Amino acid sequence: MSAIKHVCMSAIAFSLLIILAPTDLLAEVHATDEFEAGSTRPVSIVVLPSQVELTKQRMIRREAQVEESGQLESHLTDAVAAEFRAKDYDVSIVDAEAISQDPQLQELVVDANRRFTEMMTNVQARLKKSKHVQQRRYNAGDTVKLLAARLGVDAVAFTRMQIIAPSGAVRALNFGIGGETAMMTVTVVDGTTADIEAYITTPTFRRGSMFGGHDQIMANPDEEMAKYAGATLDDLPFADPSLREEESEDDVLSDLESLLD
Repeated sequence: MSAIKHVCMSAIAFSLLIILAPTDLLAEVHATDEFEAGSTRPVSIVVLPSQVELTKQRMIRREAQVEESGQLESHLTDAVAAEFRAKDYDVSIVDAEAISQDPQLQELVVDANRRFTEMMTNVQARLKKSKHVQQRRYNAGDTVKLLAARLGVDAVAFTRMQIIAPSGAVRALNFGIGGETAMMTVTVVDGTTADIEAYITTPTFRRGSMFGGHDQIMANPDEEMAKYAGATLDDLPFADPSLREEESEDDVLSDLESLLD
């Protein structure tokens, strides 16, 4: 098969997947039984800066759009924080400016994100088996505990989003149909144990559903990121302090001392 023919066949297959894929998929919530029951569900939560990966789908390769990705991250962080607040959580945001002005905080955030990214590789590979989250097989490490203690919160939220936008050539081959795909995840990590308490993912949405494509996202990032955050966190249970089991102050101090030794 010639290279040109192979490229055309691959692009056609990509287009068919876009056209035939379902458009009305629901978010999936993988959570521990204790989170669902409320005993480990946080009341206060810090939303770390979101990480967005926007790539352009060319005929034979994908290209990272670093600048555009960075432009979307603060909008997504604000949208996720707004959804948590709408569910009665006490929310704080650690923004890039605060991180840059505090070397210790910067070190904690960088290390927490690094450990989280490493852990996510295993979570995504075994996502269909939600029992792994229920059985607390995923732990983000001691840095998350130190970060939560430093900020005085019950939990830390990590937000990730991947967007694939077809180039003009791919769109033309797809008869002008958009073909954008996007997925986002929000992960709630307990500040005391560093276990994943809830891993919430929005399955890939296609243009033609309630979401706009690449052009709409870049033109109206506040509105579009709010749509994604709203759809992803719609089934998140409300904060309920009356259900939460709190550690004693002595236990908390003991845990911190052991981490700092």
